[in-house]
Amino acid sequence: MTASATSTKSKVTFLETVYPPISNQEAVWLRNDPEVEALLRQSDFYMIGGRAEAKYLNLVIDPDTYVITFDFAIGDDFRDPVDIHICDLPAVEESEAESFWIEAGDKNIRVWDGPIGEPGSNVLEWFTTEKLIWDRSRGRAGIERFDRYREAATYDLLYVGIAKVGDSFDRLISNGHKARMEILGNEPQRYPGARVTDEIYLFLFNVQPQIMTTFEPDHDFENEDFSGAYDQKRIVADAEKAFVSLLKPEYNVVKFASYPKGADGLYGSDFVRYGYAICEAVSFNTAHGRIRGSRDAATGFITNDADSIFVEGSTVKLFVSGVDFPAEPPPRAANAAPQDNQKEDNQGGV
Repeated sequence: MTASATSTKSKVTFLETVYPPISNQEAVWLRNDPEVEALLRQSDFYMIGGRAEAKYLNLVIDPDTYVITFDFAIGDDFRDPVDIHICDLPAVEESEAESFWIEAGDKNIRVWDGPIGEPGSNVLEWFTTEKLIWDRSRGRAGIERFDRYREAATYDLLYVGIAKVGDSFDRLISNGHKARMEILGNEPQRYPGARVTDEIYLFLFNVQPQIMTTFEPDHDFENEDFSGAYDQKRIVADAEKAFVSLLKPEYNVVKFASYPKGADGLYGSDFVRYGYAICEAVSFNTAHGRIRGSRDAATGFITNDADSIFVEGSTVKLFVSGVDFPAEPPPRAANAAPQDNQKEDNQGGV
């Protein structure tokens, strides 16, 4: 259905987390923090994922260089070396403190501007395991190596939900959430000795639509053509249906088998085509498929490494990066010459 006889309207919606992913245990600790609450209330779309908990192993702090080195570990199979250069971290660079105190454990690192935990001392920087992935994906200064961070951010997608009224903080964290409780009660351990509450992660997203309208040369423009108005909750409701209908997370009881048709979604709206993609370096797996997001660390924009869901009329499809369209080309070494030039150089040699 077109917006008018002389215009065509389409939309792509990007999902971006408003806060680093938090474990279920961390959600309990943070729910009374007003600064965190304010950020989480910017979300009305959320996902619950599962993955073996990550830990920092072989952690060493060099007191002379203020460099922390360790292995980022998940279970028995994933290890990736990380260096954190304390003096290069933004908040440390901006601080007027002359010395710093480092508090480090197997799942959290904090940098203080004074003696740890004492009155007058402040936390300048902190890194839970999931925040370290989140910061690395954003190219945060001071975090070196950790080249496999995208692989570390791979989760089982257990549930997709929305806040039809209000926000994700009320829906998922502040009030009792049935699916979250079922997940905690039913999910098995992913790694021996772990607590399930440390292996369940909450992702709170901000749904950001980008609307594009194409006008024919003879279109008679009106004020509403430039308003940019849209129904946020209707887009959020449609996004939930899109992800659930294709990926069928285990704890979503309603799977929206008739999607894209539905009373509160975008079917029958003036969008001729609309889609969804995750602007985060994460991957979500289910028994019915996988969706992968992406994020350019330098620009914060999505890249061609992201899969996407698109709807046109009654047709809905998951477009897979590298299969349905070209993936992002791998970065070339700065001193690498094109193959043809190399051949020419070799041929014109001695």
